[in-house]
Order: sequence, then structure tokens, then C-alpha cells
Amino acid sequence: FSGPIHPGIESIGQERVEETIRSDTLWGAIVQSWMLLFDDSIDEIIRDMSFAVSSCFPIINGTRFFPLPVGVLDNLMEEVSQKSPDFKPSVKDLKKIKYISESLLIKIIQGNSISLKDITPDNKLLVYPCFYETHNTFVHIVQRPRIRINQLRGTVDEDAFFYCSDIFFPESSGLFFLATFENELTKQKFDAALRLLGDTGIGADRSIGRGQFRYTTSLFSVPLIQSDCSYLLLSLYQPSSEEVRNGIMSSDYSNYTLVRRWGRAGSVGASRFRRADTWMLSEGSILPFKPEGTIPKVLKRSDKVPHDVYRYGRAFALPIANKGILP
Repeated sequence: FSGPIHPGIESIGQERVEETIRSDTLWGAIVQSWMLLFDDSIDEIIRDMSFAVSSCFPIINGTRFFPLPVGVLDNLMEEVSQKSPDFKPSVKDLKKIKYISESLLIKIIQGNSISLKDITPDNKLLVYPCFYETHNTFVHIVQRPRIRINQLRGTVDEDAFFYCSDIFFPESSGLFFLATFENELTKQKFDAALRLLGDTGIGADRSIGRGQFRYTTSLFSVPLIQSDCSYLLLSLYQPSSEEVRNGIMSSDYSNYTLVRRWGRAGSVGASRFRRADTWMLSEGSILPFKPEGTIPKVLKRSDKVPHDVYRYGRAFALPIANKGILP
């Protein structure tokens, strides 16, 4: 990122922000850029659904970090709870871990268990947040005072003062996401939309230069699993009714967390209107079979709303060996 970014969470003011960009936000921003460049409607893009994206995750000192699979540290927490109170890492330290390095993820995906030694090596960051204070530098959050100016009178009202939080990434940090494409034409359109998005910015306050970025691409190889497997979510996911009936959330292999997504629409012409709240399974959830997901309509077209608004709930998932996630 060339400057600050404001991936805001709707609240009373603008103080709350997320450290990363979730898949529904990323997809919506790319689709808006796509429709500015190409003669494709939102309904056509959803019907074809020729690409998929994950959420964005940290890159720290060149190392990619992925969401911690839900429940994978339960055995380590039990082990640590039997040790002395001053032992490091503590159970509280383990509960704070959000992300693990790519090398640790591959180890878990292939069915290998991890030990305390794997997550507390000397002078090497393999989990985030790290237990060593000097390593907790993925992002810097800066809160700034701002005022809202009345556009008609050019004056400042009494309640116009507020705080706004911005995220700054150090030179050694950034974000990455994974994407898949059904054909080369889709990939070319996607790249064009992403370049435009990098120039215009993602998140709030784009009109004052927030959220602009540059990017590079590389291939990501999915590790081979040669045993029974489940699936690890790398995106937000809203299961279809059929998937729920088939037991995707009730299986013995299901282990997930929920997140509520809400807020106003981000597209031109509809940004004043609130979208319907949506509960989704979050990144790091474990599911018993390959998930598909849905793209629900969260705001209908009307006399005041120029087009339908959707929330991206399709799943982006990797296979993970059951041996690595079962107690």
C-alpha cells in the first residue's frame, strides 16, 4: 500500500477498523471496477461466477500467513495449562494467535501435528501475534481527529468533530489473497479490474487517497492430501440451504466460528442505504466436505436504489487432512 487504508467497521464513529480485507469486501470492490471497464452487469458476473477470491492475509518479512484452523491448538492449550504459571507461551498467548506461517499451515494440512517447539522458535516469526513484543509490527493503527464540514454553509456544526482510525503497513508488511479462474479471458479481466482498484483505492476515504496499492502475482500450489480430508476456509462463507441439510455445520468434522457482516452499500448510487445483516462462517473454519456457498441479495432494487446489492458468500477452501485436526 502506498499510504494509509481505512477498512472500517460500521460503528458510531470511524474509530473501528479491521487489520485485513475480508473476501466479501474484496469481491465487491473488484466487481465495481470490473463493471467500470467492461460491459458486464452484476447479474451476469454472478451467473457466470468464473472467478473466486479468498480473504486477504498478512505478509510479514516476505512470509505469507494464513488463518489458524479452528481448534488446532486445543491440545497445546491443554498441555500448557499443566505447566507452571510463568511458562511461556501461556494459554492466553495461544488464544491470541490469529495466523500461522505457510510452512506451519502445510504441515497441518498434510496431517502432521504441531508441538510447542514449532510455534516458539528462536528469532523466527511463525505465528501472529507473536509472543515476542518486537515482532508485533504487522500494522500500525493511527487515530486522527477530523471535522465534518457542512457542504451548504461551509461551516462546522457542533457535532462535526470525530476520530478516524487509519492503518499503515510497514515496508516489510502487506496483504495477499488467493484467486482462481475458469479461463484466461476471466483472468485478464480480473487483472485489469485489480489494476484499476489499485489506482482508485479500496476501503473508505478513497477520495483523499486512502487504500491505493500496487501488487505482484505468483502461482500457489495446493499441497497434496493422500488421506481422508476436510476443508479449511480461507474466505467468508454462507452455506446454501442444501449444504446445511447435508450436515456441513453439524458433522463431527465441523469446527467453525461465525461473524456478522453488516453496514452500508459501497457502490455508487446505493452508498446511503444499509444492507441486510448477514451471518457467515469465518476464515479458519473446518468443514466436512467441499463447500460452495451462496451470494445472497442484501438490498433490492427500488425507485431509490439503482441496482440490486449482493454479499459475496462463496467459499474459498483448501483440503486439510483429518489426521491433523482431530484430537
